Amino acid sequence: MTAIGEWTPEASSAIRLCKDWAREVTNAIPCTVYLFGSAIYRGGDQFDLQRSDLDIIVVFHEDLDVTERVERLEKLREFKAYLELQLVPSLHRTNCEEPGVSVVPISRLELKANIHKSGVRRFFDKNIFFELGTERQSVGLPDAGIGTLPDESRQALEYVQNIRNQFLGVSANLTGGIKAFDGADPLPKPLARVAAQLVPDAEEGEWYDTRLGLEYLWAELSRRRSDSERLKALYRKMSVRRGGRGTRHPLTDVDQLLLAEILHDLAAITPLEPVTIWEIRFTGAPPTEAERARLADELRRLVPDAQILGIFVGSIVIRVRSSKRGYVTIQRLNELAVLAQFFGVDAVHVSPSSDPREFVGFAPQGPIERIAGRIAEWRPQSTDSMRVTEVNLASWLDEWLHDDKTFAHATVTREALVSDGASSVRADFLLRFGTGEQDTRLVIELVRLRSRSSFFNQLEHVLQLTLPTILVVVGSYQQLDGLRGDIDRLAQLNAQIRVVTVPLDNG
Repeated sequence: MTAIGEWTPEASSAIRLCKDWAREVTNAIPCTVYLFGSAIYRGGDQFDLQRSDLDIIVVFHEDLDVTERVERLEKLREFKAYLELQLVPSLHRTNCEEPGVSVVPISRLELKANIHKSGVRRFFDKNIFFELGTERQSVGLPDAGIGTLPDESRQALEYVQNIRNQFLGVSANLTGGIKAFDGADPLPKPLARVAAQLVPDAEEGEWYDTRLGLEYLWAELSRRRSDSERLKALYRKMSVRRGGRGTRHPLTDVDQLLLAEILHDLAAITPLEPVTIWEIRFTGAPPTEAERARLADELRRLVPDAQILGIFVGSIVIRVRSSKRGYVTIQRLNELAVLAQFFGVDAVHVSPSSDPREFVGFAPQGPIERIAGRIAEWRPQSTDSMRVTEVNLASWLDEWLHDDKTFAHATVTREALVSDGASSVRADFLLRFGTGEQDTRLVIELVRLRSRSSFFNQLEHVLQLTLPTILVVVGSYQQLDGLRGDIDRLAQLNAQIRVVTVPLDNG
């Protein structure tokens, strides 16, 4: 559990309000509620009482039919409107016309496929979230990104999330949300355009044909019209809007939400394809940045859905996240012994694939792994201040590097500014050492735990760095054990960051 008081007073007030709200929501709706964004980012330093939004994710536990999902979203909208009203006195807000809270409800399928309305592919497994029920921060959400869907299905589900978010977008004065649609077309063109991409037998050039999308949605609505009274009423309304006899009525916000949820089910027909993590090692390649970049580009050409999680120096090893299908392709080519020629190296080795939640690749090797292993042997004193602890780590590193011939010419700079060309970020230590034709730069960051939030605040800083980084986490055995799941998950998501846990001398 993370104490709310560890954030700024402004952020603490917002978190407390959301926590009370989430308790009421979860009592009425089977779901888990998470907070993310500026309210919890770096202790709430960037949260502004007047201007900052509260960003909330609601993960539904149950797989419901279309009408039941809409009814649940209507209930959630009532809770959302109440939260907007509470913001005004609790956070002293003066703007009642614009929503101060953004709520994105998602299904378990959308979580597993890592689908977010923004289109960001790694939203739910790379962000830091705060579960309002347990008051625990975590790296990513449970089961996020364990599968993947085709782009057409992803885009449809992203659209559905946007519609849900707009439906819930009421402000404190109860205005906002989705406006009624009464255009000349039977339904909004964006909805028809997205639906057209899901038509299974569409010919080339018809993927964005709104007429095709309209007919596809209409056929599905016709098939489901007897499932509920709401779908039956929507069927009659759409029949008239398509040219049938009767009085033409606009599509209400609930009508548009119903159509979007039908679109959700059409997109969800495609089975979720498993995602896997694996590594590929190149022997005989010069250990330069240019060569690492070249090999990564060639790998993306071979496996288009490959996501590079990290590149290890020494013998070049690339950690990859891809569909199971992509891994099978690379493994078959490896069995045919053609990969070395394709990549232009002496030899290529491919590790077994692993479930994203239980990744095991090649045995760690190389200079950075040696440094991380050595730091793990360091034992700071529990009575020392943070400043003294940092000085002691610097002295300990200098002494070891001086005695190790491999790192005889390495240099350690404290309080270094690390630049990626666009901006500079402060680093506790910057280590430079030779790995071949050019020097390698390694950042070492140090955090001493007061609570779980100490780790996440430092991690948010580390994630801004573009260089390989060792994050040294100092704390009691109990504190370190409490972070084990998050540390393991981070290792699966970002191979550029190695977390080294160091227990205090008194445990």
